[in-house]
Amino acid sequence: MQDALREGLLGALIDVGCEQLRVIVMGTSYVELALNRLVLTQPRAVIQAQHLAFSLDEVKQLYAGSPAPYALESILEETRGWPIALRLVQLGGVRPDAAQPSEVLLQSYVRDHILGAVPDALAQVILETSLCAELSPELAVAICGRDDAEDLLESCVRMGLFIDRYQSDAGVRYRWHGVFARQCRQILADRHDGRREEVLRAAARHLEPHDPLAAATYWVEAGEPEEAVRTVLARWLGLIVGPSASALERWCTALPAPHVDDPRILLIRACVQHVEGQEEVARILAARGAADDPSAYPGYELVSSLAQMLLTDDRSQVAAASGRVRTHLASASLDTHDRAALFYLLGLTELRHRLSPQLVIQMFTAAITEADAVGSHLLARRSRGHLAFALAWAGRLTQATSVLSQTTADAEDGAWQVYMGGGALTASGYIAYWMDDLQLASAELIRAIRAQSATTSFAGIARMMLAFTAAAARDPGQCRLAAREIRAIPTETLQGVSWPAFRHASQAALYEVSGDRARAMRVVEQYEQARDLPLVTAALAGIASRSGQPLLAARMLGRLNRYADISYIQVQQLFAEAVVHSRRGRLAPARELVERALEVAARENVRRPIAGGGLDLRQLLTEQLAWGTPHEEFVIASLAPKETTGPLQALSERERAVFAQLHTTRTVQEIADNLHVSINTVKTHQRSIYRKLGVASRREAVRIFG
Repeated sequence: MQDALREGLLGALIDVGCEQLRVIVMGTSYVELALNRLVLTQPRAVIQAQHLAFSLDEVKQLYAGSPAPYALESILEETRGWPIALRLVQLGGVRPDAAQPSEVLLQSYVRDHILGAVPDALAQVILETSLCAELSPELAVAICGRDDAEDLLESCVRMGLFIDRYQSDAGVRYRWHGVFARQCRQILADRHDGRREEVLRAAARHLEPHDPLAAATYWVEAGEPEEAVRTVLARWLGLIVGPSASALERWCTALPAPHVDDPRILLIRACVQHVEGQEEVARILAARGAADDPSAYPGYELVSSLAQMLLTDDRSQVAAASGRVRTHLASASLDTHDRAALFYLLGLTELRHRLSPQLVIQMFTAAITEADAVGSHLLARRSRGHLAFALAWAGRLTQATSVLSQTTADAEDGAWQVYMGGGALTASGYIAYWMDDLQLASAELIRAIRAQSATTSFAGIARMMLAFTAAAARDPGQCRLAAREIRAIPTETLQGVSWPAFRHASQAALYEVSGDRARAMRVVEQYEQARDLPLVTAALAGIASRSGQPLLAARMLGRLNRYADISYIQVQQLFAEAVVHSRRGRLAPARELVERALEVAARENVRRPIAGGGLDLRQLLTEQLAWGTPHEEFVIASLAPKETTGPLQALSERERAVFAQLHTTRTVQEIADNLHVSINTVKTHQRSIYRKLGVASRREAVRIFG
């Protein structure tokens, strides 16, 4: 056929290119090979399958006046505009199905007129690759066992067969059209007994290292759910801490019985539900996941320990679970993805339970290293944000600032943003607070609160820090905002985090700045014996010191033996002890303690204990300046009075006038008349006010900053 078409009379007439002659040749893609010279010189002369495919508008015209069996967009997506497939859907009146006569006809067409017209090797590659929803060149080689599989797929693209080729972030990808792929899968099953399962197993093995959920899906399709469960058990934690938690939940619920009720699968689902905020569902699934005989389920102990780290509120139980996981991490041979996820979860657990600042830093540092090694940029960025907070909490402000400069602020979506978002922003606000940059602290903490994360995440810590910042700034507007925000801090201990203590410390700071020092001191007395609340103790000890009780402050800070290396704890404790010595007339040891405190404070730029110290401390620092200190400039800068800070201070004089009018019930036109400006001027000022305050409406501006 090819030689006759190329060398016969018709071929000669085509080669001559007579302008009056119009020839239409219809056939398979091999017609193009016979007329390759014409194709090369006049590519527009070739009409391929994609040129004949229907558009959505044409599908609408096809169904004009008659009901479609389902959404036209879905019909187009499934058929990819293939005319014969569209026609069969229309004639059948329902979604194509292998049991329908129209589907049988379509399958015969694919088998006889498409696959029958191409070489056997190519037909086999088409049938085998049709089993995969998406194909990389490497996957095609793996499942077909042919080094030229990519070349054969490219030839399918060139021939205009029912395949899309596109560029993804991971490289070239191929996808067969839905209706065509379904026919090919059925033909493969009918023609080659057992080959379908062989291909699916090959796909699963190839995908396991980098796409475990897809691999597990292929294992199930191959009729080997046990292998699917094994794959997911090895990689589920990485899926949860990544962007695939919801996909993992859907996969687990679709497992066939009895695997859907496997205690390990139930615990994994409990963790997913917990991350997504469905606490009651998580508790039910966790209870169902308690195995009567754990030894019957390989790996159950590790899954159970990881689940306890995420789900349990009891600190001793979490500490025990964390220890078991660290032992497993040290003894087991793990994939790098798994190590990154395990290090991250260990860091998060230790951060919540405040057991060891150094261990927190080590875990997040290791998580960053492992995540960077495998290109898990999302987990690496999140770990850097959490590491920055851990360093700031540990008083290593300089290093925390350096880590923050290497990451973006919480650019993350999905369940994990709600579950544990806002780490980098809270770290930035935390650092700014201790460095006494109250304006920056306020701005960053408000951003962290508005980052749409759960109140039990960094947003809860940001609310407490906002109260400390507002009290330090003595800004009435900020204090009102902070008072409203701390209502969202939980009233019970959750996952080992002492939220009631955070809430009470926030209230105490606001009581003090409002002049109700007696009420603030009652909160101080409530936590006088605390040994595991470093930040809360630091805030409350400051209140005690400013209330003229430096001995109480020194005793409170002295109980924090585990956290003695935290810079701001150390600085406050040394200052408190110095004031006690000074009051007792022991000036020499007092000066020595002050100098030691200044050395630590200057190294980490910890200014807030100096700026927020009481009268006794200010007198001591003044005397220290008189005696002479190498930290003179640092002390002077820290003691210098600050201008009033806060978002409202960023408003211009005219914007403040407009903002004052927003508190009234006046319309924009009435505000313009009252201020003797145009309505457009008022609107311009409104937009500027909303931008500076970080709000979206007049109601929100008045509610938050009123």
